[in-house]
Amino acid sequence: MHWNRFQSHLWCLLISGWLMAACTAPEDERPDNLIAQDKMIDILTEVHIAESQVSRLSLGSLDSSNIAYKHLENQIFRKFAVDTAMYRKSYIFYSSHPSDMEAIYKQVTERLKQRADTTKSKQPKKS
Repeated sequence: MHWNRFQSHLWCLLISGWLMAACTAPEDERPDNLIAQDKMIDILTEVHIAESQVSRLSLGSLDSSNIAYKHLENQIFRKFAVDTAMYRKSYIFYSSHPSDMEAIYKQVTERLKQRADTTKSKQPKKS
């Protein structure tokens, strides 16, 4: 009887420890190669422009759209000297810190609006 009580406490302790370890978010740890916020803003701005370009191509299949997007994405990563793993780890890190991600996307939105306004002003006016 004494042994059963010990086993039940041991199981509770093991399950509690397992749950605590499972619930700890690894994204809270700052990655070694975290992309700086300013650079992340530049990259995300370019990524959203690339997504828009691919959506306007009206490609027949989802596969074709994915291939076109991946090509543009690789060009963006080369331009900013980052790799896919570095980008994903940074995106996950910033996503797990909502205040940082909000600040980043405010800047991205601002830049996209500026770019749209510039594009509209360059288009000839129809009479």
